[in-house]
Amino acid sequence: MNRLGLLIGLFLCLMNGCSVHSVDEEAQLIKVEVPQRFSESDMGAALPNDWNYSWWETFNDEDLNRLIESGLAANFELRQYVARIEQATALARQVGARLYPSLDVDAGYELQWDGETRSGESRDRQEASDLGFLLRWELDIWGRLSSLRRAENLTAQATIEDWMGARLLLSAAIAETYFEIQEQRRQLEVVREQIDTNKTLLRLTSLRFGQGQSSIVDVLQQQEQLEATLARVPQIESNIGQLEYSLDILLGQPPEKKNYATSSQLSRPSPLPDVGIPSLLLTRRPDLRAAQKRVLAFDYDVGVALADQFPTLSLGGSIDWAGDPDFGDAVTGVFVGLAAPLFDAGERRDEVIYRKARLEDALAGYSNRFLSALFEVETALLEERKSEEQLMLVEKQLVTAQRLLTEARNRFSQGLTDYLPVITSLSIVQSLERNVVNTRRRVLSARIGLHRALGGPMLNPEIPTVLYSANE
Repeated sequence: MNRLGLLIGLFLCLMNGCSVHSVDEEAQLIKVEVPQRFSESDMGAALPNDWNYSWWETFNDEDLNRLIESGLAANFELRQYVARIEQATALARQVGARLYPSLDVDAGYELQWDGETRSGESRDRQEASDLGFLLRWELDIWGRLSSLRRAENLTAQATIEDWMGARLLLSAAIAETYFEIQEQRRQLEVVREQIDTNKTLLRLTSLRFGQGQSSIVDVLQQQEQLEATLARVPQIESNIGQLEYSLDILLGQPPEKKNYATSSQLSRPSPLPDVGIPSLLLTRRPDLRAAQKRVLAFDYDVGVALADQFPTLSLGGSIDWAGDPDFGDAVTGVFVGLAAPLFDAGERRDEVIYRKARLEDALAGYSNRFLSALFEVETALLEERKSEEQLMLVEKQLVTAQRLLTEARNRFSQGLTDYLPVITSLSIVQSLERNVVNTRRRVLSARIGLHRALGGPMLNPEIPTVLYSANE
């Protein structure tokens, strides 16, 4: 009666689910207070609610769109992530298979003789054959196998999020490099225009010196200004080459000289979007989604360790046919196995402690990652706003400096002053012209940083079905 009661109890436990550890996948995992709004978000137009477009399209640059799409298709680091997804999903399927019975087959045929030939005597030759099937099934009474499967499923889903995050970072890196190339090309155009201006002024000062209207100092000052401007060209050309080589690598191809940026205008980005509320980062950023899934996977791992402390029940059976030489005899067997830990010097208990500590570590890391995400959004918003303010001021300063240069040249040509105010104003104007180009690129970089911090948006790519096979 006691054995019958035990079997009934185990059966009911199996049917009703006796998991020793439950996981609430909808629970709030963030351990910090989520702010209601961003402090720098009172500006711009609202982002589309569906979040279903690619962020780089807002720059309205066909070259940029083409480069990013090419990089997302060919970058080798992204291919590594795809291979990792396939590894993780294969492990998840492997673990999930343990929930089902396994069936093995074993077959054999044996032929023996003694080396002597005696015609008509059967004892000189012996034959035997056998065929058997073995069924084994570990019952998931305490939820160990189901917890293990769910943990591996979540880990596989996290690798998909890692891939999505890598796509986001790659698209941002391509855009950043592309606009840096544009900046350097524009800097080269500005410097060449400045070289022409300096050559013109050098001819004028040399002519005035020949006419006795100015000193050799004026000529040397203008000569030094020209040479300093000429010296900028090799460095800018080197910067362009290095950036183009870097872009080649991002696009998954060998470094070679190409003209990726057909424009050097550095157009201003569209109006700054409304970034929404901070809690949306939890669903929009791939790295936060991946971290959340890994926290849940670690939680399920705790359940696996707890279940390991309890007995395991296995069911099975076998059927074998054997004969000489035909399958003349059949043997059938059924077994029930119960295994329970008796003494392990606290190994299983310490494994539970270890996995709980690992879960707490992941929870703290998840909260810290969320704080970092908030910081990145706030700083990107602040950087763009201040870069815009700086650009307006620098452009205004350039207009004033150009007027000052014009007045200084007029006074010098009238003989009212020496060349020092001219060369000073010229140096300021040319420095501001280069500064304007750099600041325009910084505004674009801040917008790229904002989209990177927001998690896109990016269109979800078509992922092969095999990569989702671990999802439930």
